[in-house]
Amino acid sequence: MKEFIEKQDKETQELIYKAPALITLFVASSIENGKLSPVEEKSAKKYIYILSYESDEALADYFQHVEKTFEDDILELDKILPKNTAERKERIEEMLDPVRTFIDQLPESIGVVFRDDLLGFIKHTRNVRHDTLEAIVLPVISDELKKYEESRLRRLLTNKLVD
Repeated sequence: MKEFIEKQDKETQELIYKAPALITLFVASSIENGKLSPVEEKSAKKYIYILSYESDEALADYFQHVEKTFEDDILELDKILPKNTAERKERIEEMLDPVRTFIDQLPESIGVVFRDDLLGFIKHTRNVRHDTLEAIVLPVISDELKKYEESRLRRLLTNKLVD
């Protein structure tokens, strides 16, 4: 994977390596104005650790690099991203545009696995978020919001619209 990343410009390389941190902050922006709880951060780090050893061999170097920089990336990005939830999400989506393009340009054998690992990371990160009000008091609205967020999260990694 490293050889594909190194062919990108410096800014794109950085965004590719920061994609899991951006995804984590995007999910955290769904509730509590982007505040990442210690449980969420710990869970995301644990999942990155698992991916660094359990992912396809071609992606191992990528996830091992991400594992080393994840905490610092979260802190750095949290400082530079807008605090307003809508603006924050919009900026994260913009920052992930070059990552989507990069994934689309990868050989299919690697691109599919990489996208699948990142989508698994999105799902894992999203499932850590539990909001009692959303789950108990507003189940119908919650389902619609969840579908919308899932669609939006999937769009983070693909240039195609997802239903």
